[in-house]
Amino acid sequence: MGRGGRGGNRNRGGHRKPFGGGGKGKNRNSGRDTRTDSWNEVPRSNDFFEGYYRSGGFLPEDEFDEMWATLAKDLPNSFRFTGTKSDALAVREIFKQRYIPKITSIKFDGELVDPPRAVKAFPDELVWDMTTHKKVIRKHPPFAEFQKFLVAETTSGNVSRQEVVSMIPPHFLDVRPGMVVLDMCAAPGSKSAQLAEMIHGDEEERVKKAASGAPFDSEGGDYNDDGRSTGLLIANDTDYKRAGMLVHQVKRLNFPNLIVTQHDASIFPSIEIPSTAEGKRQYLKFDRILADVPCSGDGTARKNVNVWQKWTPKDGLGLHNLQLRILFRGLQMLKKGGRLVYSTCSMNPVENEAVIQAAIDQCGGTSKVTLVDCSDHLPDLIRKPGLTKWKIFDISAVAGEKKIAHNFSTWESFDKAKKKYDEEEPGRTFSSKISKDMFPILDAPEAVRIPLERCMRVYPHLQDTGGFFIAVLEKMDDIRIAQLGASGSTTATITSEKIKSSTPMDVDGTEDNKMNLDPVESARQNRSPKRKLEGAEEENATKRVRVEAGDSTNSPVDAGSEDAKPAVKDEEEDSKPTVNGTAEDADAKPPANGSVETVPDAKAPNGAFANETIKKLEPSAQGQKEYFEYLPADDPTIASIFDFFGISDRFPRDRFLVRNKEGLLLNKIYYTSELCKTVIKMNKERGMRFVHCGVIMFVAHKIREKEQLKCNWRLQDEGIKIVAPWASKRIVQCTKNETLHTLLKQFFPKLPREEPHALGEVGDQLRDLEPGCAFMNVNKNEEEGFPYDMVFPIWRHPGSINLMTDKDDRKAFLLRLYNESNPEMVNHVADKAAAKLKAEEAATEQADGDEDDENGGVKLDGLEE
Repeated sequence: MGRGGRGGNRNRGGHRKPFGGGGKGKNRNSGRDTRTDSWNEVPRSNDFFEGYYRSGGFLPEDEFDEMWATLAKDLPNSFRFTGTKSDALAVREIFKQRYIPKITSIKFDGELVDPPRAVKAFPDELVWDMTTHKKVIRKHPPFAEFQKFLVAETTSGNVSRQEVVSMIPPHFLDVRPGMVVLDMCAAPGSKSAQLAEMIHGDEEERVKKAASGAPFDSEGGDYNDDGRSTGLLIANDTDYKRAGMLVHQVKRLNFPNLIVTQHDASIFPSIEIPSTAEGKRQYLKFDRILADVPCSGDGTARKNVNVWQKWTPKDGLGLHNLQLRILFRGLQMLKKGGRLVYSTCSMNPVENEAVIQAAIDQCGGTSKVTLVDCSDHLPDLIRKPGLTKWKIFDISAVAGEKKIAHNFSTWESFDKAKKKYDEEEPGRTFSSKISKDMFPILDAPEAVRIPLERCMRVYPHLQDTGGFFIAVLEKMDDIRIAQLGASGSTTATITSEKIKSSTPMDVDGTEDNKMNLDPVESARQNRSPKRKLEGAEEENATKRVRVEAGDSTNSPVDAGSEDAKPAVKDEEEDSKPTVNGTAEDADAKPPANGSVETVPDAKAPNGAFANETIKKLEPSAQGQKEYFEYLPADDPTIASIFDFFGISDRFPRDRFLVRNKEGLLLNKIYYTSELCKTVIKMNKERGMRFVHCGVIMFVAHKIREKEQLKCNWRLQDEGIKIVAPWASKRIVQCTKNETLHTLLKQFFPKLPREEPHALGEVGDQLRDLEPGCAFMNVNKNEEEGFPYDMVFPIWRHPGSINLMTDKDDRKAFLLRLYNESNPEMVNHVADKAAAKLKAEEAATEQADGDEDDENGGVKLDGLEE
């Protein structure tokens, strides 16, 4: 483990060096590739990294030591119970009652092991973390059992393994059912899953009441669609493969109000919705937007070893403009009165407060966009206020050599230093990435001051997490955005908003107001590498990107040269050189995840939209990778399925789609919400790249006795809960613990019509049912060990039955309900096939033996008489 604690990085005199270099190549690893090193073998130190934050005034000196020591320690593992609140609480109770007592009693090296603990910052004990070392987990069986439980529940969608700080932003969005929400940079999808749960609310209970005719409480959300949430979540990512990972993460929630798209977040296209009665085009506006933007990711140093080896302040400088453009685009698409949460896993103010300040300032000030005071929300979350002043770090050089490190507190000090060196050393260059909007606005009148202290900083030592930044913005009025170039002058007006709301959804009523870009041209100009992922977990998929190479000052210093010890100058005070250190090159990788950086106009060195033509979104020749074709409301197949299961006419028939270009009913039928249908149908031919939409409701059941079936479509686990309250036919009740146990452990158990069976009350109900699929309801019953309501699709074959639940989900149920970690499954069909094969092999051997006997026990193949 790398060094930590108080007094780290001191020189022999005991004084800390703000940017201590300590000689040629110290802690710079001489370019050594550490990607294959063990985590504990990589030194957790970086002179530039520590020096920048120590000298920046982020924390008092003694508290900084505590923070930095924590940053050098391993990050606790964390997880969250997901899904509907009733299900999540039930699974949480199983975890608490079964596993916590066993773990609490474990001793290691003579001391009790710390068990998993609920994170106090979040309500209902749904978020947990644990600091247990791997050696303990490997040695003690209770931890192995707990690990199996986590894996099983993660696979089934009841647990999300996610870093604690990444769970924070959705809570500050204040999402309610019925809201239209956009997650601009969504992959790998853990935050999107949280947002989906919030939009879903307690929908299932309300739908049950609505279907039975009972009144239900619609307070806290829009449930006008017979108890169903009318909201929408659009989860976006710029890369197709990463969007696929996003789909994998969120589809486990079986959420019909979700669309996954693939677009550059900074130029996300306007979404067309039905025109006004006068024929005027309208575009969708969002109630809530999450902009968890690409960042340098230095707050992830506890889990990401590359931070310690590669960190340089230039990462933040190179990403500032991209982050600002994503935020601009989000504010454009936000409703008046809507809320946007901006977040990063970086501690660098250039990526955080500077972006917020620039966006509010360039949108017209706090009368247009304001920072929301969230001090009363999540009161148990320990946080620090946002910074109101900070410094910009840069390294100047002459032809890549003679490097000097500088700290600039104001734009004027930066400009003065450049002019000074232009006269004294004309060849010395500074970063072209630095712009006026990166510096704090000092001494602003209180009436127009931007209250950056309302931003929230979560440091590692506060509650044993990673570092994170959150800002909550509210759009107060229509905005007109002007972006600043590197010189500090306004270079372009991007768009103006004249919002005219004429539908329940707040929409952009002006056709000239849309930010529509042709997706093919956008993809050509804005290429981004795929972000490497180590797994589907949020903590292994940091939104950390590196800045684009280009500055002449970005080249690394030769550790053996005289320039290996550049001086650091605080240009505000014009101080003497104070430290030694080596400059490091930022990897030449453009930003990824949720956005790709546009090619800036030559007249706007800061990457502004100067003179850039905003192109209209048009049908493209790229070739849609996914197809979404809705079936007509009077489709005869849908009608026959509704009749077979007795599905109420109140359940919508016009929201089913298939995923092939021709719109044929081949294998699967998906169900979506009404708003999803509107968005897909009106925008799929306009060039929008849709990756996913819909929950699988019915699947074609292709078996030999197809001609005997009245309906050869079966119910699917993903969508059965949505339609079950509306069905009146083919419903059986499972009321006994042992019956469910038998059905989970056995595939295709026999159910003859006349002979006795061992399938309990379910077998009795299914015995006389004609072949086909049915609903099997399991109602909550604590005495029988059923902690919550469940419903399974079950198939009645002519001579057997079978739960239409895959093997992994069966094992998860057996572990959750019966504490069976290694259940012995029985597959009667597979056993019958194996027995038949064995009999055939025995018959073949017998035939060979008879031939041997006829020839005196010796086969004479190939011998002549």
